Amino acid sequence: MAKRVAILCIAIICLFIAFVFIPKREFSIDIFPLRAHETLMVYDDLSDGGSSISKMEFSDSVLDFHCTLGMDTSKGAWCGLIWTFSGEDTAKNRYENWSLVDSVVFKIFAEEKTEIIAKVWTFDPDVTQEDSLHTFRQMLKEIPLEQGENTITLPFEDFYVPEFWFEQTGAAKDLSQRHKEHAARFEITPGWNVKRGEPLHIRISQIAVKGTGSLELAIFLGACLSIIIVIFGFLKKK
Repeated sequence: MAKRVAILCIAIICLFIAFVFIPKREFSIDIFPLRAHETLMVYDDLSDGGSSISKMEFSDSVLDFHCTLGMDTSKGAWCGLIWTFSGEDTAKNRYENWSLVDSVVFKIFAEEKTEIIAKVWTFDPDVTQEDSLHTFRQMLKEIPLEQGENTITLPFEDFYVPEFWFEQTGAAKDLSQRHKEHAARFEITPGWNVKRGEPLHIRISQIAVKGTGSLELAIFLGACLSIIIVIFGFLKKK
């Protein structure tokens, strides 16, 4: 019995070594340029009594975003771009599966040195109510931009859940799952240090999420699970 178990353990080790050396397939999912199953809209606070102005323009697969935050400091001011995902197969999944995404890539031209904030919205089954947008889990990251062309790759782990989300939703802070398997929206807004009344202009040529394919991992885990089941079967007989 001990010999059989030892052989099975060696088999697992060999599978792990094979997994490490098998070439991994990297993948990339575009957020911009747009795909068929996502929508993009621009928004500002005008409809809520504010005075911010924003607009977007498309030309040759490039997205120009203009925003000027309202000067009235007695009111809030906001504007931005928001992408809504529906998933490639809406019958099975209303959202996108970003479980294996490990980075986000930006190619952005900035007219002036500035800052933007990128946000990822995910469906959190413990908190989210689909008819209440603020209950979708928000993860954000501040991105400083230099004047001119910027090519930036951010590890997905750099995105964090802000304190205001827990305050708004009443969600417990020990609910730490990000639920990347249910990516619902992506958003770009002006950064915290963008001053009111100062025009913000950025030109986006690409936003994409990247990761490593799952086929090899699935085969490896399946093989390990099968071997473990066999080991427990032997031990049970013993």
